[in-house]
Amino acid sequence: MKKRSLRTRLIVIFTLLLVLAWAVSSAISYVKIRHRVRLIFDSEQIMFAQRLEQSQLSDLLKGGYSNERTAFKNGIYNQAREIFSFAIFSNDGKLLLSNVKNVADYNRSKGLLNLDNGPVFEENPLWRTLWLRSMDGQFIIAIGQKNAYRNMLSRRIVIDHALTPWAMILPIMLLIIILMINRELAPLKQMASSLQTRAPDDDTPLNDQRLPSEIKPFVDALNGLFAQIGNMLRRERRFVSDAAHELRSPLAALRVQAQVAQLAINKPEVQLRALNNLTLGIDRASRLIDQLLTLSKLDAEDSIPDPVVINWQQMVQEMQPSFFTQAQKNSLELKVSYQGTPPDSQGNLLLLSLLIRNLVDNALSYTQPGGEVSITLTNSAFIVEDSGPGVTEEQLIRLGERFYRPPGQTQTGSGLGISISQQIAGLHGLRLSFNNRDEGGFSARIEIG
Repeated sequence: MKKRSLRTRLIVIFTLLLVLAWAVSSAISYVKIRHRVRLIFDSEQIMFAQRLEQSQLSDLLKGGYSNERTAFKNGIYNQAREIFSFAIFSNDGKLLLSNVKNVADYNRSKGLLNLDNGPVFEENPLWRTLWLRSMDGQFIIAIGQKNAYRNMLSRRIVIDHALTPWAMILPIMLLIIILMINRELAPLKQMASSLQTRAPDDDTPLNDQRLPSEIKPFVDALNGLFAQIGNMLRRERRFVSDAAHELRSPLAALRVQAQVAQLAINKPEVQLRALNNLTLGIDRASRLIDQLLTLSKLDAEDSIPDPVVINWQQMVQEMQPSFFTQAQKNSLELKVSYQGTPPDSQGNLLLLSLLIRNLVDNALSYTQPGGEVSITLTNSAFIVEDSGPGVTEEQLIRLGERFYRPPGQTQTGSGLGISISQQIAGLHGLRLSFNNRDEGGFSARIEIG
């Protein structure tokens, strides 16, 4: 289906509106002008009739009337002389005097006229006639005018003063409309041209300064879409870069362990150790991939996905057995204290569980055997404290950077756990903070209320 141009449609619509306005105004003008012409000529007929009514009709009849015996017999006055016609009849309907030869239309219905109550206008398709009796009551006077003349005059006035000016100005108005439409649509054409030449990864907002206010919401939506696409592309590039950077070393190590296992066919102990290392490397790579995917997913979220009502105490209690199992495995003392119950809130249960697990796992993993880890839930916070070595002030500032791990760590990890925790906390509107304890150790705190 062929798409019609907005410019063409606007020009056609405005042209039709102008022509329609022209036709309607001309029709209204014709009706009003015809009414005015009728009033004017009716007044002239009345004045003419008054002159005849007050004249000595007997003397006029004696002298007769001839179109030749007048100073206005020249041809240039013929049209003016024919504007009105008159006739004088006797009371019995006999024509006594007239300035026209054929007065058949005059006396067509004169017998039906009742002139006792005063003058009467009568109209038929050809004539409009004023009938009245003379002042002495001896004669009947008829003053007539052809309707064709009235209609012709009305048409001429409409043509000269309505149709002709419109016909002259209409092309000028159409030209102005076309120029104005082109001028107003020029910013749209410029925007279309800029979009055609725009790079796929260009998220620069479109300039909407010259655009009409009706188009601004559309441009704002486009700019919002460009921003979202730009953020998505940046996330994808960062994910690919992070994955390439972090997976290179584990994959190389896996390849080395696989080669060792292949070469140690005759050395079962070496081969077994290589296979164990290969399994650990695969687990570490799998965990890294899971963390990268989680981080990438969190980057793409701008609101809480699948929110449900979160009961913090119930959530911590359900995770508590796994924490005790890990603490026992690491020869640590774990204390869980419920000093209050935070108000229920909206959140994603899986992500908040991951947030709590990351904080507790860090404390359990980086605290030396024989140490102590405490989990405290209050009315407004979730706190994890350990008796580990803590970190330096410089390292504390850098916590949360992707793939950053304080030097000297013996535990395996990718440096993404805290980054993921911060992303989850920010998504839920929670404030996550890390501090060194005055008595030694490390503290992680989630402000809930």
